[in-house]
Amino acid sequence: MRLFSLISCGLIPAFFLHADEVSLGAMGKMTGKIKSVSAQKEILLQSPLSENLLLLQGESLESIAFDATEKTSSPTNNLLYLKNGDVLAANVESLDATQLSFKTPWAEKLQVARTAIDSLHFGTGENQVLYRGPNKDDWELSRSWRFDNGLVSQGWTPAHRKFESLPERYILTFTVEWQGNVGFKCLFNSSSIDGNNDNNCYIMQFNSAGFELKRQSTGSKKYTTLVSYNDFDGEDFDDNKANIEIRVDRGNRVMQLLINDKLKRNNIIDPMETGPMPTGNIVSFTATAGNEDTQTITDIQLSSWGSSSAEARMEKRTESKRDVMFDIESNRSSGALKSITPGKELQVLFENPHDPSPKPLAASKIAVIYFSGEKPKKPEGLYLIKLQNYGSLHVNSFTLEDDILQANHADLGELRIKVPMIEQITRLPQG
Repeated sequence: MRLFSLISCGLIPAFFLHADEVSLGAMGKMTGKIKSVSAQKEILLQSPLSENLLLLQGESLESIAFDATEKTSSPTNNLLYLKNGDVLAANVESLDATQLSFKTPWAEKLQVARTAIDSLHFGTGENQVLYRGPNKDDWELSRSWRFDNGLVSQGWTPAHRKFESLPERYILTFTVEWQGNVGFKCLFNSSSIDGNNDNNCYIMQFNSAGFELKRQSTGSKKYTTLVSYNDFDGEDFDDNKANIEIRVDRGNRVMQLLINDKLKRNNIIDPMETGPMPTGNIVSFTATAGNEDTQTITDIQLSSWGSSSAEARMEKRTESKRDVMFDIESNRSSGALKSITPGKELQVLFENPHDPSPKPLAASKIAVIYFSGEKPKKPEGLYLIKLQNYGSLHVNSFTLEDDILQANHADLGELRIKVPMIEQITRLPQG
């Protein structure tokens, strides 16, 4: 009997239309509602396939993807990067000689030793999430695509979404995962779903020949390459997976490109110094590899891109023996971060050799502070917890019960996180 028939007869609860997914590697996948996960990784799953709870032995657990229908958000002003590779959306409360106190959307009070901090970014709350998906039925799928917890390619015609509008400054992020060879094309700020018509837009291509970002124009020169990387292809990515982030500032005709959270290019200049800029509101994906290759697009997010400190936050660390601070105008100071104190606005006291008696500086004037000390070459942890909205945590173990995940974090201590705050848990390769 088909699933929709069971639902229409009332034999399957409606919540199974949106379900958690447990991936067990060669043993396949199971979907349903996760009721608990023990310390030994025994998983109790409520499934439409059984009246009783299913017990899954978790030795082969690869990942748990949680139902994304319950989106939760809370405004945060800071991004906190730890030396172990973790990143958290946070609201800083104070910092003294030994530790930082802060809040997150999922914890009212956390503390971390300042020796564990890699960097602290200010003014990040100005990026507002405008869309998060893909969700079933909110993308137009041609016969070449199907929806299965993401956009899954089956051929060469586009899948697209027409947004109500795209901001003058915005951030587009998505994850692509492939089986076989990588091969996809993404059009954005387009007035056409496939790019064959005359229109101003941007085109991103990734295949076995490398990665290219280019501009399509209605002028005499139809295509202009903005960024090209021929020194990497799909084989350079672990697990056949890449996270792509493009930041677009149409007013200033510049872009920034990040791949797997690493900045590839900070200042991509649109060569069209005058004339019309892309104004279309279509984003589309086309698979360009062979019929036997599959491209899966997930984690699509569109955000506004605030301007007050965005460029300054991209400044790179210049040394590791001292703290380094960049203000919102990219001015640099090297020295020692003495304190962060609360008030109507956070006050940051930073001491450098040229100003031994500094005055506190308002946090709104600061873009990023890098903390002294080297980062380890590889994060430690058996599992990666990816959080909704933004953030990730490495842990060695966890349990889950009553929609609460509990884990012990090497730097943050005991954690309790509500499941709607979690997007995915992945077992990390070891060795």
